[in-house]
Amino acid sequence: MLSIDIKFKLREIDFEFKTVVQRGEPYTFNVGEESLADKLFWVLCGLDGKYEGKIEGEGVCFNASTWNNVLALGDVTMFIRGTIRRNIYKALRVRADRKTAKQRTEEVIKLYGLEVLAGLRTKYLSDEELLRVAIARAHFRKIAFVVVKDKESYQIDCTKWPDAYIIKIA
Repeated sequence: MLSIDIKFKLREIDFEFKTVVQRGEPYTFNVGEESLADKLFWVLCGLDGKYEGKIEGEGVCFNASTWNNVLALGDVTMFIRGTIRRNIYKALRVRADRKTAKQRTEEVIKLYGLEVLAGLRTKYLSDEELLRVAIARAHFRKIAFVVVKDKESYQIDCTKWPDAYIIKIA
């Protein structure tokens, strides 16, 4: 079970979020305001440490290392500048040597049907294409925690991660 008990400030207003999440069962935080959704997204991904409390789950690791198993979907800021091929390569390079990462990059591009888009920069992609690239970047990772920033323009199929904790922010 994933236990979330966090407090943080946004524009001098205190916010508190508490919940317990079961594996494979998506839980939704309906926050409404875009800036609050962004702040909660960054906190849950482990990229914003300005909060009090804890986020604890069996097998969930927030360290920016080879063991990080948090998948953040729905935010364009999670990509590095450059092409799709470079984004996928950099994500795979963390866990493999150069030769293996290059080989796996090409495998993932073919597997997800990104051959035509591989040379494009991420800033030119639609939301659905960015989602496909984000999932492709995480192809060789064992995902334990999925944080999804939901948008009306597309729906994310969370059945791909039946053994993960899933949080949606709407």
